Amino acid sequence: MTLRLSIIRQSNKCISNVGLKRNYHSFYHINKPIIDMKLIENQILNKAYEEYVPEFGFTNKSIENASFAMGLNNNSPNAIFNFTSLTKNLEMELILFHLKKCRENLNLLIKNKEFLIEFNKKSEFEKLNYLLNKRLLMNKPILKFLPNILGKMILPNNLNSSLIELHNLSDDITYYSGDRSNDFAWYSKRFSISSLYIQSELFQINDKSNDLSDTFKFVNDRLKEIENAAYIYNSVEEWAFFNAVSTINIIKSQLAKG
Repeated sequence: MTLRLSIIRQSNKCISNVGLKRNYHSFYHINKPIIDMKLIENQILNKAYEEYVPEFGFTNKSIENASFAMGLNNNSPNAIFNFTSLTKNLEMELILFHLKKCRENLNLLIKNKEFLIEFNKKSEFEKLNYLLNKRLLMNKPILKFLPNILGKMILPNNLNSSLIELHNLSDDITYYSGDRSNDFAWYSKRFSISSLYIQSELFQINDKSNDLSDTFKFVNDRLKEIENAAYIYNSVEEWAFFNAVSTINIIKSQLAKG
């Protein structure tokens, strides 16, 4: 019981640290610009992401090449960047840019009126499934770099920034799927989707199937488990314990992969 309470306290601390300041979130979803391309640092990151990451990965070399191509010297990024990560690490900034860029692409998809005609005919489960798979497909161009990305994201100094972006993604996906809860269910569903998404990326790394069909099956199966779990973990204590243990196991599995 002591261990259980300790894990729950840590889980609640984690919730507080990722910026959930109110007891319950409003059902309104504010669509702020995810990436402000007027900022010079985002212009550098975008050029690095599109032109140099395919060859050099999420490295300083990609950013340095982008800076040089834009007429800046190699030391410019460190001088002009408004860092969003606590570590003030350029590689982490490029990783966070990738995460935000993918969220932005989902947002643009949802704004497409022709797409919405068919999308809105789906059930909430089908929408969740579709959007999770759509987001995982965005990893295909950078799939060979994904283990390195995940390895950097779970480093202690990067974890807070990573969790914020991860929960922003789950918030987007659940909202776009039709969830308008404004009570405890808001937390439970979004943290469950966050956990599912990380598990899916870990599965995706080793997926040898054509067109990620095994990964999509994994997502479908885990979503069904979450639906069933909603009837089991219906208290704050049970949910916090379940989510904290799941998160710990995910991190351990990634560390074991080296």
